[in-house]
Amino acid sequence: RRTTAAGCSILGLYDPGRAYADLSAREAYMRELSARMVTRGPDGSGYHGRDKFALAHERLAIMDPEHGRQPIVYDDGASAVCANGEIYNFRALQEKYSLPTAHTGSDSEVLLQLYQRLGSDMCNELNGIFGFMVCQEREDGTVDCIAARDHCGIKPLYMGKGRGDSVWFASELKALSDHCHEVIEFPPGHFWTPETGMVRYYLPEWDSDKYVPTVDNSQLRAALDKAVRDQCMSDVPFGLLLSGGLDSAVVGTILKPILEELGQEFLTFTVGQKGSPDATAAQMMSDYWGTTHHVHEFTSEEAFSKLDDIIYHLETYEPELIRSAIPNYFLARLAASKVKMVLTGEGSDELFGGYLYFRDAPDSKAFYGELRRIFWHLHNVNCQRADRMTMAHGLEARVPFLDPTVIATAMAISPEHKVIKGDPGPNQERPEKAALRELFSGEIPEPVLWRTKAMQCEGVGTTWVAELQTLCEAAVSDEEFATAAEKFTINTPQSKEEYYYRTLFEKHFAGMDRFVHVWEGGCRAAGAPWKNEAYTRFGLKDTSQLNQGLGLGDHELRPELGGDREGDLSAV
Repeated sequence: RRTTAAGCSILGLYDPGRAYADLSAREAYMRELSARMVTRGPDGSGYHGRDKFALAHERLAIMDPEHGRQPIVYDDGASAVCANGEIYNFRALQEKYSLPTAHTGSDSEVLLQLYQRLGSDMCNELNGIFGFMVCQEREDGTVDCIAARDHCGIKPLYMGKGRGDSVWFASELKALSDHCHEVIEFPPGHFWTPETGMVRYYLPEWDSDKYVPTVDNSQLRAALDKAVRDQCMSDVPFGLLLSGGLDSAVVGTILKPILEELGQEFLTFTVGQKGSPDATAAQMMSDYWGTTHHVHEFTSEEAFSKLDDIIYHLETYEPELIRSAIPNYFLARLAASKVKMVLTGEGSDELFGGYLYFRDAPDSKAFYGELRRIFWHLHNVNCQRADRMTMAHGLEARVPFLDPTVIATAMAISPEHKVIKGDPGPNQERPEKAALRELFSGEIPEPVLWRTKAMQCEGVGTTWVAELQTLCEAAVSDEEFATAAEKFTINTPQSKEEYYYRTLFEKHFAGMDRFVHVWEGGCRAAGAPWKNEAYTRFGLKDTSQLNQGLGLGDHELRPELGGDREGDLSAV
C-alpha cells in the first residue's frame, strides 16, 4: 500500500554558519513560519533539525493518514527530505536503481534515496510535480543539500537569504517575506546546491531557435492517456474540475474508463454565474458522462468580497491573473468540501495556441515562437493560479497536459497543424486547438468539442468582470488614484482596478512588489510579436462569441443547469 502526503508545504533552512544557533528557538520560529502555509497542509505538521539544517512541513494527507509524515529521516537523523508534490514514477525509479526497501510507503522517500545514489543528477529522472529539499550531514558536521523545483513550476518554491550565510526555502512567499533580506522565486526546472548555485536541469529539445517541429498529432493521444492514468495515483476518491471547455472534457474522457476500472464514482465540479457558457457546457458533459456534478454559482459582489483572501493566497497583484483566479477560488472551495485531489485541464493552451489572439498570428513560425514564450510564463500564471487557489482550501490539483512526455509530444507537432484558419464561427475552416479537438471526435459532444476557447474569467460569465471592475473603481477615490505613480514606482497601476489589487497586495507583502510577474501591456496577448485584436488589459473585447454553439444567444440564459447547486442562485 502506498502512502504519501502529496499536497503540502515545505520550509527549509541551510545554515552552515549556525546563524540560528539556539536550536530550540529555531524550531519554534520555523514552526511559526511554516504555520503561515497551514492551508496547504491542514492534516498535521512536522519538524526535523540538526545543527546546520532544519526542515518543517505542513501535511495534506491524500493517502493513508496514519503514515507518510514528513520530514522523512534516515541515518539516525543525519539525512532528511521534505517535499511538496508528487513523484509519479517513484516505483519505476525504485526498480530501475534497485533502491533498498523504503522505510515508508511515501513517494517522497525516493528523493532521499536517489540523492544518496545519484546526487543532483536525480532531477532528470523525476516525473512529477514538486518542490523539495534534501539535506545530509556528513561525519565532520558539514552538510550536503539540494533544493529543486519541477520542470515547469507546477508546484511553487521560493528562496531567501537570511541571517548570516543562511539560505531559506519555502513553498510560499508569505513564509519568507518579512525575515529574509533577499527573496527570489526559485526558477522552474532548476536545482540548487551550495557548491553549484542555481543550475537548470530541464533542457527540452523543443526549446531552441534551431528546433523545427515537423510531426503530426498521431502520438499525442497515447501520451495523454498515460499521463492521466499516472496522475490518478490516490487511495482516496478524487474528482475533475470541469470547466465546460475542451481541455477538461479531454481529461474527463480519458478519466472515465479509469474510474470505472477503479470502481470509483465520477465526481465533477463547476463554477459559474447563472446560465454562463462554462456552466452550460459543463452540465452538458456531466449529463453525457453521468457524473455526480456539483456547481457553485457566484455573484460579482461575492467575488469582490473575497479579493483580500484571494490576493493573500495568490501572492500577486497582476490583474489578469487575479481575475482568472477568482472563479478558481470558489471552484476549489467547492471541490475541497468533497475530495482532497482533482485533475484539471491546465496547460493545454500553451501547447496548442488556444488563446484567441493566436488567430492573428502572421505565420506558423511566429505561432510556434509565441507558444515557447508563454510556456515559460506558466509558473507565474496558470500553475500559480491552480496551485494557490486549490491549496488555499487544502486541495491538490494535478495537470496531465503538463506531463513532460505530453509537453514534448505536443511541442513536436508542426505548427502548421496548430495554426488557426478561417473566420470565427460555426463554419470556421480550422479553429484554435484543432490538432487536439480532432483526436476526440465522436467522444466529446460536438458543441463542447468545437466550443470557442474561453479563459476561465470569461467563460464563467460574460459580464461579471466588467461588474467587478466597477466595484473596484468605486472603492478607489480619484485622489487616491492620482497618487499611483508616486506610491507604486514599480509596475504602476494603470486603472483603479489595478490600484485596488495593489493596495491589497501591499497590505500582506510590503516591499515585495518587484517580485511579481506582470504581463507587458497588462495582458498575455500584449506581449505577442503581432498586433492583437482580441484582448486589452481589461480583458476580452467581445465576450458574446463564447456562447457560440451552446444554445445561448448574447442575452439568452438557461434557467436550469441541474446538478447539486450551492451558493447564491440569483442572476446578476
